[in-house]
Amino acid sequence: MSFKFTVLSDDRFIEILQAWVDSPWPKTAEEGYALRDRFGWTPDYREPALFTSDVRPHESSSYFTARDGKIKSLRIPVTDIAPEEVRGDSLEDALVIYRHFCDILKSRYGKPKGRKNRNGHYRSNFVTSQGVGVSVGGTIAHVSCVIKSPEEMFIESEYARLVAKGYISEDE
Repeated sequence: MSFKFTVLSDDRFIEILQAWVDSPWPKTAEEGYALRDRFGWTPDYREPALFTSDVRPHESSSYFTARDGKIKSLRIPVTDIAPEEVRGDSLEDALVIYRHFCDILKSRYGKPKGRKNRNGHYRSNFVTSQGVGVSVGGTIAHVSCVIKSPEEMFIESEYARLVAKGYISEDE
């Protein structure tokens, strides 16, 4: 079976970055719904923060999380999902796509603050000048992007600092 990923276009990815990452934070859930609608993504009938995407337009494949009316994170797919039977062969293509989107992020936000590549899971994390986290990563089956608010990034850095100092254990 031959499979070719459906991939988010570079122009659309940059448009999403400009609207979600580079614009002012914090963002309200209402702003998130407006951005969802602006991009033409259809909300899930059960939960409006769950919605379709460009590469998976017929299923709820993207979502944002919010707490106290403020958006904490957004997850969008960069590719569709490879069928189970071709996943062994799709890793090479997924890695090429992943590296390409890492290059786009690097050209906008500088070198990644961290990278992971373990057991077929890979991720690169970038942080913007306003403290927004942007990571791209995936598996043999897909590539996705996660955007985290400056507040979430601060919480993560404080947690890491407390673990490093030994004040809390990593499993708390």
